[in-house]
Amino acid sequence: MPRAPADPAEEVQRRSRDGKQMTLAGSAYLFTFGTLLLIGIASAVVVSARSVGLVDSTLDAAVRSRTQAASELFGRMLQEEWHDVTYLAERIGAASPEQVEELLRGMRGDGSQVSWVGYADVQGQVRAATDDILVGDSVAQRPWFRNGLKGSFAGDLHEADQLADLRQPEAEEPLRFVDLASPVTDAAGEVKGVVGTYIDSAWVEKELRETGRMLRLDLYLINPNGRVVMGPEGSNPGREELEILGAARTGASASGRETWPDGHDYFAALVPSVSYGDLPSFGWRMAGRIRADIYRPGMQHLQGTVISALVVAAILLAATTMVYVRAVLRPISRMAETAQKISEGVDVYPPESHSTEEAGVFSVALVKLQAMIMPGQRWR
Repeated sequence: MPRAPADPAEEVQRRSRDGKQMTLAGSAYLFTFGTLLLIGIASAVVVSARSVGLVDSTLDAAVRSRTQAASELFGRMLQEEWHDVTYLAERIGAASPEQVEELLRGMRGDGSQVSWVGYADVQGQVRAATDDILVGDSVAQRPWFRNGLKGSFAGDLHEADQLADLRQPEAEEPLRFVDLASPVTDAAGEVKGVVGTYIDSAWVEKELRETGRMLRLDLYLINPNGRVVMGPEGSNPGREELEILGAARTGASASGRETWPDGHDYFAALVPSVSYGDLPSFGWRMAGRIRADIYRPGMQHLQGTVISALVVAAILLAATTMVYVRAVLRPISRMAETAQKISEGVDVYPPESHSTEEAGVFSVALVKLQAMIMPGQRWR
């Protein structure tokens, strides 16, 4: 025979006894912590996505602005040397031999920056020079002289065999210099010769690294062929290894993120010309780079702050939910238990509750319901 359907009231009571139905308190806790979990996940996704994009754009802007600033600072430093050359070119034409020697010595100073200064006539014969080095020799084929006859000149890094006497005996590397030259003219504007100077590359490289240190980035000087002329110690990438070095050959500005030969990612920017004021062009480009993970500690701190905020929020929500459950939901739960006992024939007095308007209505309704069900057994 078919089984008779169960009494709905008995089924509800059975499920309640078996604990299969969620309580009001449980639903409140589930809602609170479920919402917190969703907010936490959404916050983590948004913070992670936005922070990565923000850091990338910040680093890209930082490396471009800092490299531009480094180029100007470096160019300004070289312009000071250039002004010494032009000053010497203006004075040397009308100076006596003794005055010429004094001017040359004054420009070279202690030799830490300028290694050699000389004056050659229009035939290319050196007429005066510091420590008399190359005096009487011909420099007619040297780039600084040939270009200096035509106007202001700045020469790229090179070795100078003619100045081998300046090399220290214990030095392992050959001497390398950059050139500055300016024509010497008479009162009529006719070229009488050329003033030339060799600036020690070690000093130039030191200044380049010092500029990079101040601006917190690695700096590279690159010639028009895309070859690194100077850079951080131990770092000399080839132009075929990096796109930004290839861009140096075009003479255009460039920036972006790239993996360098050391295996690390960097944000790099390229300034197409290193110049300042009236300084002649060396043909150099300047590249600056910043490690892509330079802000990683800050990002970890930010993530830790977000996690801490979520933990604090969870504690506060838990405390608030507990107060809400005790003040609002527990009275309703007690009235539900009383209603169940009344339905089972137990004579109990319904608890009074005024925590909410609904709880008050429920409490009064239970009293009336009990009076209707058990009118003669209310106060046994």
